[in-house]
Amino acid sequence: MILVINKKDDRPQVALLEDGRLVEIYFPEDEESVAGSIFVGKIEKFVPALEAAFVKLSNDENGFLRLKDIKQEYLEFFGLKKLQEGQKVLVQIKKEGGQTKGPQVTTNIGLPGRYVVLMPFSHSIGVSRKIQDQDDRSRLKELGSRLREKLSCGFIMRTAAAEATEEQIYHEGELLLSKWNELIKEFKKAKKVKLLYKESDSDAFVLREFLKQGVDEVITNSAAYKELIREYSRDIRVKIIEGDVFEELGINKELKKILSRYIPLPSGGEIVIDKTEAMVVIDVNSGHFTTTSDHEELSEQINAEAAKEIARILRLRNLGGIIIIDFIDMRSEKSRNRIIEIMKKEVLKDRNRVEIYGFTQLGLLEMTRKRTTKSLDERLTTTCPVCSGKGTIPSPELVIEQLFNELKKRPKDVSEVIVKLHPHFRDIINKEEIKKVAKLNVHVHFTHVNPADFEITWKK
Repeated sequence: MILVINKKDDRPQVALLEDGRLVEIYFPEDEESVAGSIFVGKIEKFVPALEAAFVKLSNDENGFLRLKDIKQEYLEFFGLKKLQEGQKVLVQIKKEGGQTKGPQVTTNIGLPGRYVVLMPFSHSIGVSRKIQDQDDRSRLKELGSRLREKLSCGFIMRTAAAEATEEQIYHEGELLLSKWNELIKEFKKAKKVKLLYKESDSDAFVLREFLKQGVDEVITNSAAYKELIREYSRDIRVKIIEGDVFEELGINKELKKILSRYIPLPSGGEIVIDKTEAMVVIDVNSGHFTTTSDHEELSEQINAEAAKEIARILRLRNLGGIIIIDFIDMRSEKSRNRIIEIMKKEVLKDRNRVEIYGFTQLGLLEMTRKRTTKSLDERLTTTCPVCSGKGTIPSPELVIEQLFNELKKRPKDVSEVIVKLHPHFRDIINKEEIKKVAKLNVHVHFTHVNPADFEITWKK
């Protein structure tokens, strides 16, 4: 696996390549991004019908705090029986907001390190589900329990902990606890809402999150990473190249492909992705793939290929929420189970939590993927100013009909009219046809920028 770090404007862009293919990408968060940040907030209002409260944050947004996310351990820590309106509260951004709603916050705070996540309001010990080896899981569970006894906090043992020494894990736990104690001091002194902690886009953050097991080479345009990487491992090769690394390795070109609605499969099939705010719907098509005459075998082959590509695209584009996949129909339960097993294996590579629920009665695969930050689509694309995100515009026939209706409403005392249409109308309608409807002198210009409408200017 190759880790690519592209320093641009002193901020790191990151990509992971597996067998030469792009499998994960990271861009520095925008200023307004707050996922994982910890705030001193103020409870504005409880809404019993929603079983939630609105919490004022320092970025002028109201966070959405579900009552079930107010942990009893939190109340006990601060000596409270319950939270009240107007009260100061310590919260962490659980999920960024969308276009129409604010971020979701929680009092179940976690401070992440490379090997562990410190959970100050918990006494449980968790182990990353990506650690499959039972001996490793048992060892880390026991180590976590000893760490909890020493530091009086809960911990989640991250995937990287499987390769770490006991000393490294203990040292990081103590550093996180020290950071937590500083945050608590600041919180208690705070008189107003404010940001206390923000996940950094620093080099240390990048290496902590992306220099994972299996990375054997780093390609970067910054020589400074050579020494930083040696602190983690001396076995990893570091290659320094000039200029924009993403451009040099074709990553920018690959990004354009994966953001497309239609994504081709190597066999000739394709997957079609449609996204809403809460749901992603994916259709798998066979295309021109006909190397076998057996329908079940053909379906299973394409679906197996599609399952791997879908897992990669979900991870790359950071698509989340409810995910429904319409695979090519398979009659055999054995074939369906094989596709589920492939999906389960592939999503283990995902940093976010993925749940696979199986096939519905209609043959659709149901799954969910947790997402706390904006998708790549939201960050790198914008709503089309012509179709306003619908993906379609009025047909030429409808636009022409609307044009004729407007021309029939001509004002009095005009002698000519200027009509501007989009260039694609040049082969659909001519000046004489418009003149018959307008019944006066007409000037037609095919220069209008919007194919969904037209522009009329009346002249006396």
